[in-house]
Amino acid sequence: MTQITVQTQLPFEQLIQTVEQLDSTELEQLIAQAIRIQTKRKILSLPSEQSLLLQQITQCVPTHLQERYDLLIGKRQDNTLTDEEYQELVNLGEHIEAIDVKRLENLTELAKLRQTSLNELIQGFQLQP
Repeated sequence: MTQITVQTQLPFEQLIQTVEQLDSTELEQLIAQAIRIQTKRKILSLPSEQSLLLQQITQCVPTHLQERYDLLIGKRQDNTLTDEEYQELVNLGEHIEAIDVKRLENLTELAKLRQTSLNELIQGFQLQP
């Protein structure tokens, strides 16, 4: 991980120059985190029902589940998946799919409350697929 020294008071242009020092992976992480911060700020300004829905929408699949799922997918592609791992993959797939379904239901409900389309909602809050 790149270490960057930052002054306490940083002019915007110097911040941009500092960001330019990041490698591609770190830059992607910074952008994702900045979008999360922006979304949190938007959440705070929403009515409580909409805020709760948006919080639920922005929750991701837990990292440990996604990592395990990705590992099992890789083993399946390499034809090294055992029968037990196959069943675990199926179960994880169903669990992740249920999370996605709930997210879509919440997106739909929020779009109705805001009287907008799903696409406009996703773009307006810069939501990730």
